[in-house]
Amino acid sequence: MGTKAIGLLSFLFVFLSVISVGKLLTRRKEAIQERMTRLHDMSAQDSWEEDHEEGARGRRPAGLRIILTAAGRILEKRGIIKPIEEKLVRADIPLRGEEYLFLWLLSGLLPGLLGVLLNGRLASGVILSFIGLILPPLLVKRAEEKKIIKFNLQLVDALAILSNSLRASYSFHQSIELVSREMPAPLGKEFARTFREVNLGTPLEEALNNMGKRIASEDLQLIITAVLIQRQVGGNLAIILDNISETIRDRIRIQGEIRTLTAQGRISGLVIGCLPFIIVVILMLMNPKFLEPLFQSSMGIMLIIWGLVSEVIGIIFIRKITAIDY
Repeated sequence: MGTKAIGLLSFLFVFLSVISVGKLLTRRKEAIQERMTRLHDMSAQDSWEEDHEEGARGRRPAGLRIILTAAGRILEKRGIIKPIEEKLVRADIPLRGEEYLFLWLLSGLLPGLLGVLLNGRLASGVILSFIGLILPPLLVKRAEEKKIIKFNLQLVDALAILSNSLRASYSFHQSIELVSREMPAPLGKEFARTFREVNLGTPLEEALNNMGKRIASEDLQLIITAVLIQRQVGGNLAIILDNISETIRDRIRIQGEIRTLTAQGRISGLVIGCLPFIIVVILMLMNPKFLEPLFQSSMGIMLIIWGLVSEVIGIIFIRKITAIDY
């Protein structure tokens, strides 16, 4: 009974620690985002840079953030931080690269230590650490995919606003501002950021390309390419946007039909991919000695490696079967 109580308290401590650290690291990003929103509403462009620096210095903790900043500079010189931060921006996660790496390290170490404390077996700790290490990249990837899907669904309405405002003699810059005010996140937020970049002196072409880098959407790239070509060779941009809107609407309809037809295969792949790991975790918790021969003999380790390789091959095959190019 005492061991279970200690394990439960350890779990609560680890859970609350991860939440507290995550809240601490995201607090400054949220404050900066609020100030950027006020900049867009009040157009206080001259005083924003000074306020940004003072606010960032005032909210920067002295201990953990200094260590993370020093580690971030070292990793940035090695080219590790920039790709991670690009993924975080695309997933709309308010973390710096070193902060994400720190949370990633915690999610890999703490579950393993918790598993060893609860079960007393190194194998269970290794399995839980492996699960903790693969979860953060999957969550970031999932957040990016959800953002892109939601963004693409909002593009048709945004194109209607753009084309109608252009017909009402608005400039393209004014049309972007109108979309940022009328559309919800994530599309309205991204267009507002593009509008602010242009107001702060960034050329429109560069601001649009930056938005394309933040949102890995083929539909958005089609719109950006059409706008850039029209600005170089001329033409009726409103009609061009209407044609693109019709194309995107048909593509969304086809995507929905394809997802409906491949739903059974995708669910089967998910179940087949997750079921072995779930069974192993349940067996480790219920009867740890049952799987000990696998980890204590060379033949058992070879079987584990072969099982993992087979899992990866099976998942790749199922994804290839259910992935239809359109």
